[in-house]
Amino acid sequence: MIFREKYARYSSSSFIKNLLYSVSGNSLVLGIGFIITPIVAKIYGPSVYGDFALFTAICGFIIPYSALQLPAGYVAAKNRAEFFVLIRISFYSLFLITTITFIVVIIYQFIFATDVKYYFFMIPAYVFLGGMFGIFRGWNIKIQEFKSSAKAKIYATAFGKSTTLFYGIAYPFSATGLVLGSLVTFLIESAGIITKRVIIEGKLLIRNKYGKTIYLEVLKKYKQYPTFVAFSSIVNAVSTQLPIYFLAAYYSSDKVGLFSLSLSLIQIPINLIGTSIASVFLPKIAGVLRQKEERNRIVKSLYNKLFYPSMAGLVLLAAVFYLLLTPLLGIEWESASTLSSFMVVSFAFGIVSLPLSVIFRLIDFEKANFQISLVGIFVKTGGLIVGILLVNFQFTVFLYLLIVMLENAFKVLVLFRELQLSNLTVIRDTVIAIIVYFTSYYVVFFVIK
Repeated sequence: MIFREKYARYSSSSFIKNLLYSVSGNSLVLGIGFIITPIVAKIYGPSVYGDFALFTAICGFIIPYSALQLPAGYVAAKNRAEFFVLIRISFYSLFLITTITFIVVIIYQFIFATDVKYYFFMIPAYVFLGGMFGIFRGWNIKIQEFKSSAKAKIYATAFGKSTTLFYGIAYPFSATGLVLGSLVTFLIESAGIITKRVIIEGKLLIRNKYGKTIYLEVLKKYKQYPTFVAFSSIVNAVSTQLPIYFLAAYYSSDKVGLFSLSLSLIQIPINLIGTSIASVFLPKIAGVLRQKEERNRIVKSLYNKLFYPSMAGLVLLAAVFYLLLTPLLGIEWESASTLSSFMVVSFAFGIVSLPLSVIFRLIDFEKANFQISLVGIFVKTGGLIVGILLVNFQFTVFLYLLIVMLENAFKVLVLFRELQLSNLTVIRDTVIAIIVYFTSYYVVFFVIK
């Protein structure tokens, strides 16, 4: 009887329902991606995949600032007027950034006409649709329409991947199909989260008039979003795309494609595990944040349950990648099997830090997290330069991911120190992770090869 009452209470909870919609939608989308990505890779090949990686790296630098990161602040709006003004400023910014991007692309094409591939003219469209999706997603979160968001994500992924596949079958030697697939995904997902409530509010948004004073007041109140939050997003984007910029500048498109595919295949299960755990961990740790003993017990328990199983699972996944990727993708992707089989081992602390990093937001420690990421960019740049000077593609990737692993370990170390937990466990596990990572690299390139 008690169990049934608790179950009824939880099942009727809007939070639990929203959580289930979010997790199930993300899981299905990542599953689709994990199944279709190898097929797409086999159709297009490493060189085309490398061109697409560079395209998304360029757009990934622009999109975080396209709407000034104001959609992240929609949930904090105190009234409808404030909310509507935030949306309007977001759209004004998106139109302005898209126009500037279009002008820059035209000027670049005029100066370097022979070096520009024609699908790069789709950068403004990609920026616009990516920014528009960010606005509607923020709107959707504000009104808590998570069910429609989950459905839209599934349909958008299915149609986007289908576009990429069918275009690739007809024209396999161009990244246009990959770009079009992403554009279709953005467009359908944006359309899918425009619910009846969004349409009603949209009509009011167009109809209502606001003076300059309220625009200035809202900009002043939410100034941290176009400044600190947007800059943090750009830093994160640069940090993520940094190897693509360097590899594209110093190596062939084939090498960029090999790295990009290997990384995407690894990140699909990593993100699925990490985001799912983070979604459940966030409300749990938020409820006991002021209870030091219980809070620290939960943090230590999660860490212990994640690190060693993750390390063992990643080593197993490394073996799977090495044995199966070449038969699945074809001989032209043979190098991806060796790359991914040592790359995947570097993500042990990535799985741990992803859910634990939500605590930074709860304890107002985002500034420290940002500073670590900013310093990490300079260190990663140094690692990439060393690898490139040694003219060794595999070693360049190895150094970059070693620094990423140490950055994630350092974030966990800082968090433990802030929560007054012992750092010895993290230091010991960092040494273990480094040894396993070095061993996997040595085995793949000096023993098996």
